[in-house]
Amino acid sequence: MSAKKNDKTNSLWSSEDFAIIIGEISQTCPSFPSNITVDKIIKAFEVPEIQGVVLTEEEKPVGLIMKNKLYYQLGSFYGVSLYYRRPIASLMDKSPLIVDSGLPLEAVAQLAMQRKKDNLYDLIIVVKRKRLLGTVSIIDLLKHVTNMQIRQAANANALTGLPGNLIIEEKLRRHVKDNSCFSLLYIDIDNFKAFNDKYGFERGDKALLLTAEILNSAIAEFDEEHNFLGHIGGDDFVIIANPVNRTVMCDKIITAFDERIATLYDAVDQHAEGIVIENRQGIQVKHPLMTISIGVINSTHHNFVNHLEISSIAAELKKKAKSIQGSVWIEDSRRVV
Repeated sequence: MSAKKNDKTNSLWSSEDFAIIIGEISQTCPSFPSNITVDKIIKAFEVPEIQGVVLTEEEKPVGLIMKNKLYYQLGSFYGVSLYYRRPIASLMDKSPLIVDSGLPLEAVAQLAMQRKKDNLYDLIIVVKRKRLLGTVSIIDLLKHVTNMQIRQAANANALTGLPGNLIIEEKLRRHVKDNSCFSLLYIDIDNFKAFNDKYGFERGDKALLLTAEILNSAIAEFDEEHNFLGHIGGDDFVIIANPVNRTVMCDKIITAFDERIATLYDAVDQHAEGIVIENRQGIQVKHPLMTISIGVINSTHHNFVNHLEISSIAAELKKKAKSIQGSVWIEDSRRVV
């Protein structure tokens, strides 16, 4: 592992929640059978905090009635005499927004904002295994989404703008929890410190930005919703991707890096295929041009208990890859059943 980095943190991944699912913020709510009469619902709405009621059949939500919409109907001419003793099913919204408890907040927010104007502020019904879990108001949803985005922005790497350690960890924790199939690519630049020492932090930052661009281009070629690129710090990056694409992705990264990185060196150093730096003992030491090392971990080879196991294997793979001259990627061949 390289020594001093531009913005290296002390640990590989830290700990904090970022990716929140809708079930985590849902609130318990009143629910009644869909054949209950309107007068019973009116009594429920006498509690000021209750703004909506879910109607169910066999514990599964089939409709929603909001207080303001019910009162609007009852306030119409003959409204009370028409509806007071009738089942609420005649007035309820039979197509409310119902989402699974495991859906991410941002996905729910997109669905909520696609509703018709008259339904924008209706409660969102949350289910688990198709049974009612609770509801979420649009105000609470947007508040949590905004707070999450603020925390994500605060954790983004200051140079590249890529997600940082805390978000990387949360992504891995989610994958482990869901037992999903993924490959993690742990990427490190070889000889970056020597380049940084000779040319300074400004040009070192250009090398990091170029690397981020190369990595982003590599994952963009694969139309995968869950591809993820993060910047741990310094010259260390991670990609979480579909295992099917890992081989081609690694090859593309190495090819692009080797083709473009030399342009950051002065012509004389390009020609010499390296730079000479005086070490702490005053000895002139030649360092090759920067190359890239990638360690690949496949979830299908392991039964991970937590993300810390992944980081430990990643560190070993990176060390092994860096011991090989030139740009290279190696894969963890161990299988744990």
